[in-house]
Amino acid sequence: MDEALRTYIRVVELQSFTKAAEELHISQPAVSLQLKKLEELYETELIYRQAKKFILTATGEILYHRAKQLEGLYKQVEDEISLYHHHLKGRLRIGASFTIGEYYLPEVIAKFHALYPDITIELIIENTAKIADKVELLQVDTGLIEGQVSKKDLEISAFSDDEMCIVGRADGSLTEIEQGATWIAREEGSGTREYLDHVLSTNGWNVTEKVVAWSNMAVKQMVLEGMGYTVISKCVVQAEITAGKLQTFNEAGSLMRKFSVLKNRQRLENRIAETFLTFLKENR
Repeated sequence: MDEALRTYIRVVELQSFTKAAEELHISQPAVSLQLKKLEELYETELIYRQAKKFILTATGEILYHRAKQLEGLYKQVEDEISLYHHHLKGRLRIGASFTIGEYYLPEVIAKFHALYPDITIELIIENTAKIADKVELLQVDTGLIEGQVSKKDLEISAFSDDEMCIVGRADGSLTEIEQGATWIAREEGSGTREYLDHVLSTNGWNVTEKVVAWSNMAVKQMVLEGMGYTVISKCVVQAEITAGKLQTFNEAGSLMRKFSVLKNRQRLENRIAETFLTFLKENR
């Protein structure tokens, strides 16, 4: 990868010319020279330098975004060349939204790892919006999400169904829901939050208030404590439903959504990722 772009990425991410120089083992004047080289090449200012302020210009943001994609592509080229000479061996970076990453994937990854022990698997769990960003920046090899995204560089395709349910404590009631209840919701950007908002809007239910939590476990625990109701993947609360601690307030199978694969259209073919996705679809 072009050294000037590599240097620029480190300057932006570390927010410091000095720290970038230390990490790259070059002098600070050399870092400044690399930045100047890029500004002359693209005929634009990339960073405002006023006193201690460090602010990217609009073109600086564009260059950083594309440079990160190039960095991902260069790493992928290295991996692909290595794979050409060896059996399936290397690293697989999977980005997954919370429900998929915490409840669906562990068993799948365990089976995949048993077949391909020489592949190092890194599972990154964030909400749907953040996983989409990572796929776009080529920071993961594939993304698995439970919501919807609209980004021109990304391709989305469903790989499995996921049953959702309206759930509350065993002593809850549909009447309470219809009259106005407190809802425990995931954060904005979450596929589960998107689906909850859809259910509330479709049914025209009044909402007393929303309590927001950034994990499925926290949402479930708050519902168990009697704080309110939620809409969540059934796999998250199945054990509590079976134990009689929680109950559902919709007909079985009436609320369904899709788990989807996200791919970056600009990514080169990745043999390890494609092998995993084939395995995923065959073992859903």
